[in-house]
Amino acid sequence: MPPERTCAVSRERADPGALVRVFAGPDSVAHVDWHGRWRGRGAWLTCTRATFEEAMRKPAILQRALHTGPLEVSGLLDEARAANGLAILDLLALSARAGAAISGADALDRTSPDSLLGLILASDASESSIEALIRRFPDVQRFTVALDREALGHRVGKGPRAAVGFRASAPARALIAELRRSLALG
Repeated sequence: MPPERTCAVSRERADPGALVRVFAGPDSVAHVDWHGRWRGRGAWLTCTRATFEEAMRKPAILQRALHTGPLEVSGLLDEARAANGLAILDLLALSARAGAAISGADALDRTSPDSLLGLILASDASESSIEALIRRFPDVQRFTVALDREALGHRVGKGPRAAVGFRASAPARALIAELRRSLALG
């Protein structure tokens, strides 16, 4: 079991996968360490928009947690969103390489709803496509990403795709977790 960490803002305890690590750079600017790999002192934040906004409103919280002087924190939420977006793109491709991605209308029609962890919808998917997917997979969690059909298809090594479903696999589970974090970051 991984060690628990405490959010610097809310003081809630959670495993590191539910939190985001923040560190002070040599430029006295707070940065997001999305994967928790940077060495040195770090502080942990719950991965929600409200927590990041509170940390940016009250920089003294992070200054205390990081044992540092004045700290620029204004870009933390944007940096967290950007890191989350990159993680989603990487995990989309990794899930496809792992054989966990199901795309194309015919392939999705042949897929059992019980076998899907989630569905990703392109930002420009048509209403009729979305309605058909909702009817076919009513209990499967759906996420709309900031990728058009062309970009979504490209990420999974295919042509344009309005939707991509994901079967259970380690990369797909990590992708779903990142998509949930994206929703929490607003």
